[in-house]
Amino acid sequence: MKARRALAVVALVGTLSLSAGFVSSAQAVNPSLDVKAHGHLDNGKALPHVSGGTEVTFDEERALGADAQSAASSDLPPDAAVSALGCANRGSPTNRRVNQDCTARRQAEEQVAVNPLDPTNVIVGQNDSRIGFNHCGFDYSLDQGATFGDGLPPFFQHLNPGTGHTYDAASDPNVTFNGAGVAWYSCVVFDVNSNATGLLAVPSTAALKGSAYANVGAGASKFVVAEANDGHTFYDKQFMAGDPRTGQKSVYVTFTVFNSDQKCSTGNNPGAYCSSEIFYSKWDATSQRWSPIANVSGSSPLCTGGNTFDKKAAADACNFDQGSMPVVDPSDGSVFVVWSNGNTPTALNQQLGRRINTDGTMGPVVKVGQDDESHVALCDFGRGPEECVKSLNVRTNDYPAVAVDPTNPNHLVAVWQDSRHAADASGTYNVVVSDSTNGGRTWTDAAGGGTVLDGVTGAALSQPSVAVTRTGTTAVSFYNANPYSATAVGGGTFGYGLRARAAGATSFSAYRSVSDGQAYPSPQANASQRGFLGDYSSIAASTAPGSNLVHAVWADTRNSGAAGPDEDVFLATITP
Repeated sequence: MKARRALAVVALVGTLSLSAGFVSSAQAVNPSLDVKAHGHLDNGKALPHVSGGTEVTFDEERALGADAQSAASSDLPPDAAVSALGCANRGSPTNRRVNQDCTARRQAEEQVAVNPLDPTNVIVGQNDSRIGFNHCGFDYSLDQGATFGDGLPPFFQHLNPGTGHTYDAASDPNVTFNGAGVAWYSCVVFDVNSNATGLLAVPSTAALKGSAYANVGAGASKFVVAEANDGHTFYDKQFMAGDPRTGQKSVYVTFTVFNSDQKCSTGNNPGAYCSSEIFYSKWDATSQRWSPIANVSGSSPLCTGGNTFDKKAAADACNFDQGSMPVVDPSDGSVFVVWSNGNTPTALNQQLGRRINTDGTMGPVVKVGQDDESHVALCDFGRGPEECVKSLNVRTNDYPAVAVDPTNPNHLVAVWQDSRHAADASGTYNVVVSDSTNGGRTWTDAAGGGTVLDGVTGAALSQPSVAVTRTGTTAVSFYNANPYSATAVGGGTFGYGLRARAAGATSFSAYRSVSDGQAYPSPQANASQRGFLGDYSSIAASTAPGSNLVHAVWADTRNSGAAGPDEDVFLATITP
């Protein structure tokens, strides 16, 4: 694998590096997240890494435990008018505030889904710090997003079988519905004082509509997708997709399994990183449990260097992965998965995909698009340089999102951010749109010919999401950081918006503002929230027949308290 030395910190598949080597649970911190420098290949190419939400959560566990993030006023509640629905003056008629707490704690890393049997039932998941350590929060609406209730899932009486105690924190919230109208919610969970790591996924009921979720018992539970405390394994960055066909109860979850071992350690790899592969599990409605996890990323002629660290791995293993997302085909119930991959011979990375057939067999790994990370901006949040939106001083990444066209299930659309139109590493990002019209066998950006969405000169478009409406309109939403002109990193401003492509059209509309404002301040000024605005945002299409509506969710900082800008989650329902 060759790359120019100047690209020493080009991100391989995301924004944060995998951690220092895993060790025994007797140590005082989880070594999978306790790292002060990022590993990289000998040629300078950065290694895959645990996602931003998980690393930030772990940092906060330690900082909050020591009260290290507290300023004189940071523990005070905001100045806000309270009501039975929360802080009533913290949203607007066009941007409904989704989380309902009044704590001045961060909510971010949000995702939205719509009930296929009831388009008025909208659910959202978000990282939620209202009780101190970061957990996962859920939100539900019964009136198409006009009002919300919210809560925290009952994840924290479950005991890790290796440690015998509950998990401290959670991250990477995720929501979906199946075709029976049942909402599902998932998070990764971990422990600040051991190597305990797990992935939990629980259902609501059709009648509860995502307003409450099943408990995960203290002992063995059918709602545990995966769990470990072996000092080598860490689960991260999951996404779910339910089978939307009427009456179908299956749900799929894909996620990254990081593996670390001292046999893989080199001077440039202090975290002893071995691999990070994409796995999946299926909720089986008959057995009423998650299936044994199975590898998705596999091997392919598209991949090189798979045995760089793990000498027993195949040379063509696609095992430098992160950020997967599944989507279920509404015609037959098969699943297409996309993810970021860095098993390439140069600094030009790639987005890959693979179909999981209904019988569990899989098609070949295919190239969804190129992933140009050669001009990413870099910020140092204490672990060495990381991919970031420099003007805001917040982490970002190149994870793909994917959607299927309900008017033509053979039409898939994938989106991600990269830097192919940037002149340098000052922080300009674009959004790439890659289409497949044959069920994912070939893609328009496989050779770099996809549609590229740019902002104004110097703008950073980041963390895109995609949905296709019931009329075939493709809507791509993203954060829009204004050109950086401040004198200090973190002094920039941002908003949230979208661009749309009508069914049959070849070009996208002009940028349309979704957030009420387009100049919200960076969270930089808030000592307990700086550096993180989420790993992703989200958009979902209404499920009403013939509808052209979409529901977009994002985090912004329009609200401030004595501690500075406060991140809340907002939703807009619009016609793109």
